[in-house]
Amino acid sequence: MISIIMISIFIDRTKELDFLNERYKLRGPDFFVIYGRRRVGKTELMKHFIKNKPHIYYLADRIPENEQLKILTGMTVKFYNDQSLVSRPPKDWYSLFEYISENTGKERLVLVIDELPHLFSTNKAMSSIFQKIWDEHLKHTNIFLIVCGSSISMMEKDVLSYKSPLYGRRTGQWKLEALNFSEIKHFFPKHSTEEQIEIFSILGGVPQYLVEFDELLPVFENIEKFILTKGKFMYEEVEFLLREELREPAIYFLILKSIALGNAKFGHILNYTGLEKTKLTIYLQTLEKLNIIKRILPVTEKNSKSKKSFYIISDNFVKFWFSFVFPNRVYIEQGKKDFVLSKKIKPVFSKFVSFCFEDICRAFVQETEEYDKTGMWWGFHRENEIRKEIEIDIVAINEQAKDILFVECKWQSKVNAEKILAELKEKAKHVEWNNEKRKEHYAVFAKSFSKRIKECKCYDLKDMEKVLRKR
Repeated sequence: MISIIMISIFIDRTKELDFLNERYKLRGPDFFVIYGRRRVGKTELMKHFIKNKPHIYYLADRIPENEQLKILTGMTVKFYNDQSLVSRPPKDWYSLFEYISENTGKERLVLVIDELPHLFSTNKAMSSIFQKIWDEHLKHTNIFLIVCGSSISMMEKDVLSYKSPLYGRRTGQWKLEALNFSEIKHFFPKHSTEEQIEIFSILGGVPQYLVEFDELLPVFENIEKFILTKGKFMYEEVEFLLREELREPAIYFLILKSIALGNAKFGHILNYTGLEKTKLTIYLQTLEKLNIIKRILPVTEKNSKSKKSFYIISDNFVKFWFSFVFPNRVYIEQGKKDFVLSKKIKPVFSKFVSFCFEDICRAFVQETEEYDKTGMWWGFHRENEIRKEIEIDIVAINEQAKDILFVECKWQSKVNAEKILAELKEKAKHVEWNNEKRKEHYAVFAKSFSKRIKECKCYDLKDMEKVLRKR
């Protein structure tokens, strides 16, 4: 069931909450790590989880270490109602956590330290300090320690990596991902499925972005008011995200700009950025870890190192920002929002949304059909001595059954499925995969159809909505 709480909307992450509640019921120490990109809802998840449970919740900040110690001590005083801590405050982290461990009785205590990287940034030895705290104090208690962080790179380096002093101490971890398209309807119940797809293509599944849009406004008015307006947090959000997460934001910015401009193959990015091969590989891998970009291969390709690959910006909002905000900032800074919206966004918006629609259809096929792998396919063939590229939006394969599904996605209304199927069958001839044994199946997705046919599955927005409504 979906819960709507506070000023913002909290989507009841049933899977995550059930998992945390099951761990809470266990006896003994628990050191759990929750991490994920900024704005994805970690703090709201924590606040929802600790509600009606004995807890101390501390949100670390960018302030000196001694000030953070004072604040957490004050929260400890309030929780235990022990004024002696005021007159004899702990001199260091060891003393504070020793007090907590000694005063925690049989009742389960949830101790949350949110945005742990902020705390770790105040002292390079903090990872070692927390190792000692866990080993000497907390692991002998009934405390459920949860540490959260938005800086994925720092969380992996200082908490999760093999080289971290804390390695091997955690008892579990969860990377919180963005929401799926099927959950967008709970943020925008008054919008049509078509409008919800448009919104998802702009914002993706990041809760904080979805909350920012006004559910009563049309899509383009929301873009103008909350993205194209100087002073709104989403106008500079991508730059902020890169600065906060990455040590060399200017280089990552250049790489993303290259991909956004269509220079998506490794060699093209290399030429555009002027970086060394080995360094570019590391930068690309970092962006992949952050789920900002994704390396794509034809779904039938077995060689993971194939040069057929290219990169896409997989974060919808980052893609929208680089497509429409960054290249038009000179106009936005001059207050020409109407010009950017009417001349730069609206004429190509349908094409922009079509790529997201393909992703949604791909996920739909993955969840509703019985196939091992689902992805894109592309290749080349010669026609009258001319080398032509062929693309198929979705190809799904079942290795055991030797089934293969070919899918075309059309972000259009009144589509003639018969015509699309004929074109799709022609393209399918060029896909090399178990050609002698395979069973071929076909499907077409569209906003609506002027003509459906029995030879392939036809899904329009109403068909998709019926399936999504059940979730």
